[in-house]
Amino acid sequence: MNKTLLIASKFIAYSTVLFLLPFWVLAYLDPMASMNIDSIGLIPSETAQIIGLSNIRGSIGGLRLAIIALIIIGTYYKKRDVLLSVAILVGTVSAGRFISLAIDGWELIGFITAAGEVIITTSLLYIRSSISNENKK
Repeated sequence: MNKTLLIASKFIAYSTVLFLLPFWVLAYLDPMASMNIDSIGLIPSETAQIIGLSNIRGSIGGLRLAIIALIIIGTYYKKRDVLLSVAILVGTVSAGRFISLAIDGWELIGFITAAGEVIITTSLLYIRSSISNENKK
């Protein structure tokens, strides 16, 4: 692989992380905050509702599709790293739900969803460890 391309790709990936970090922290701590793409002056404010719907469809829909794809790829091809990645992803979503329960108050459906995601995470980690044991035999 071209070393310059690798350096450029890492720069883009790390810059993305640094750009999204404050949005992620604010989404966890205050999801109704006005720190979104229109509040930093990149788009006119009258398009904020459309951008908000696009963010929900893109982020939430994309997250769910990525989880589905990673579970299928990890289990079918017996890829331990992929299973670990999706377990981290689902576990982090679950942590966000528990944080919301603590900050915003108790809600049964939120707890059931978060508990289900803990079960999914545990199952994925168990499948990952069983693949490890199969490879050792």
